[in-house]
Amino acid sequence: MNNKPMIVHEVATLSGITIRTLHYYDEIGLLKPTMLTDVKYRLYTEDDLSRLQEILFFREVGFALKEIKELLK
Repeated sequence: MNNKPMIVHEVATLSGITIRTLHYYDEIGLLKPTMLTDVKYRLYTEDDLSRLQEILFFREVGFALKEIKELLK
C-alpha cells in the first residue's frame, strides 16, 4: 500500500466490511481513524489498517468487540 491515507469507502472495499461497521468501530473507540478532514471524512493510515486486520482476526476466531478492545490496549 502507498502512504496516502484511505477514505472509509476504500477501506470498506479493501477489507470486505461495511462502511457502517467502520463508523461503528469509530463510535465505540475500537478503530479511530488517524485523521479527519475539515468536512469530517475519516482518513485511515497503514497503521489503522493494521489495527483493522487485528480486529478482523479476533472477530473471526470468536472474540466479542469488548474483548478485542481490551486485547488491543
